[in-house]
Amino acid sequence: MPAPTPARPIGAHVRVTGGLAAGGLRYAAETGAETIQVFVSNPRGWALPPGDTGQDAALRGHVASTGMQVFVHAAYLVNLGSPDPVTRRRSAASLAHSLRRGREIGARGVVVHTGSAVRAGRPAGMLHVRESLLPLLDSLGDDGPDLLLEPTAGRGQLLCATAADLGPYLAALDWHPRAGLCLDTCHAFAAGHDLATRGGVARRPWRPTWPP
Repeated sequence: MPAPTPARPIGAHVRVTGGLAAGGLRYAAETGAETIQVFVSNPRGWALPPGDTGQDAALRGHVASTGMQVFVHAAYLVNLGSPDPVTRRRSAASLAHSLRRGREIGARGVVVHTGSAVRAGRPAGMLHVRESLLPLLDSLGDDGPDLLLEPTAGRGQLLCATAADLGPYLAALDWHPRAGLCLDTCHAFAAGHDLATRGGVARRPWRPTWPP
């Protein structure tokens, strides 16, 4: 039986130099991480590496024996709300790769940024997100990771940044059961939510005075 997972595990985005298991688990051990997040490709590129079956098996074995939770973060370039069809096509392929690799390493979820409409406007951006994400969500098998949507920091034509944006975004995905959330507290603060005050998220977001 694997060791019980802490109710609120504390972890880190780990370095994977030397391999997902060799490098990632070594870094986790050095930092005392109870859960880890990894990249399975270059976060600033479109290349889709196949992975290392030996490293995958070692990481899955560690997850099975210890109960450690593993998450994947999709590439930063992914933007399914883009008006550019080439960017959307590359983004969908990159995210599908992250989901496949997540399944291969036993990940609980794959985190992806919620995207930007760039110059096209929010309605068009949300339509692009729906058209791209619903097929991916429907394709997830029972043994695969969930897709975790990460709101971004509230600049430009971003499609989901504040707490009020979450409902419409999930509604555009038909409240799909495999679509979850990943809350980046730095992003939430930058989007105007006062996380330091009780009830601050429920109040109307304020406009940060930084960066200038």
